[in-house]
Amino acid sequence: MQKVIKRTVLAERQYARKVAKRKDNNQRAWAKSNREQVLFSRRDETTTIRSGRQSRREDYELGPLAPKRDVGEWADKYGTINSQRTRGDLMEREKVKKELEPFGGRFLNIVEGDRVVLLEGRDKGKIGKIRSVDKRRAECTVEGLNRVDVSVPSWMIQKEDPDQRPIRTIEKPVPIRNVRLVYPLTDETTGQTRDVIVKTLINSKIWHSKDGGSQWHRIIPGLNIKVPWPKKEPTVYEDHPIDTLRLEVETKTFVPTLLTPPMPRSVIDELRNKFSVFRTRHEPEYIEAKMAEDMEKEEKKKMAALMRTPLKEVNRRERKLRKAKGKGKLTPEMLETIGRMIATKKQLVMDAAGVSQETAAAQPVAVAA
Repeated sequence: MQKVIKRTVLAERQYARKVAKRKDNNQRAWAKSNREQVLFSRRDETTTIRSGRQSRREDYELGPLAPKRDVGEWADKYGTINSQRTRGDLMEREKVKKELEPFGGRFLNIVEGDRVVLLEGRDKGKIGKIRSVDKRRAECTVEGLNRVDVSVPSWMIQKEDPDQRPIRTIEKPVPIRNVRLVYPLTDETTGQTRDVIVKTLINSKIWHSKDGGSQWHRIIPGLNIKVPWPKKEPTVYEDHPIDTLRLEVETKTFVPTLLTPPMPRSVIDELRNKFSVFRTRHEPEYIEAKMAEDMEKEEKKKMAALMRTPLKEVNRRERKLRKAKGKGKLTPEMLETIGRMIATKKQLVMDAAGVSQETAAAQPVAVAA
């Protein structure tokens, strides 16, 4: 049974390594694709700026004789931009944190459905409703504002598409730092209600729920006014012919009892292969068979340990002989021979160092404190 458990653990580790490697490869591929998109956008933007400067110079120098540019292939697409430039670049985590910090950081106080005013661009001063917020790019899309014409390649236009035009007008996202919340406030003296641009918003205390959600309020500092969140429209679900009827869902087809388990054992075999290396639940008969195999292996090991081989007999006889001899003792002749050898080696060392025996005896011996 230990072999089966070890096999399952090894398979799980191998699968974990494969998943980590696949995740790393996907991350590298995504980063490469993102770099290519950014490089393409930069090149297209640079080309557009250079051609615009050249066109302006030609119009200034040639006047009425300047060539027309909205002809031929660019008859319908002149003045449009590539669809790759409709969104900003993906930012690094630290840069995103720095961009979103004035607006609540991780807990944004500007969300979908809010009315905001643009502070920059050709639609500066106009008010619109936020359609979507992209935290990874620190951008938001405002309905009806900052619209641009985008050229759609012919291969992207399907035959069944009702709109066959090579140009589409869409809202280009704007940086969140270029918008401010618009909220209607009532003047206490005049009683008149008008839209006010909220320059700064702060978050109240944040409550974290057990299911992972978070709740907080956004407050106008100084006035201590809570700005309510925009109301979300309820989701409308449409019925289709393939939908399961409510009557069928509510019909009881299984009644659990104390006499039978809530799920038959055969379901595990249906969900996962019976002989899968990742299987952790086994039938009692299988476990008993594996335990019997383990016990049989242990018995064989014990028998092998008790079995006497010729090599074991030789080693056993040698141990008995050494034990019979006992521990050796040094005789006076042995001690005298050892002393002579030590003195000879000492004299050789002193001769090599150029020190006589009398000089070495006269020198004081340094004692460490």
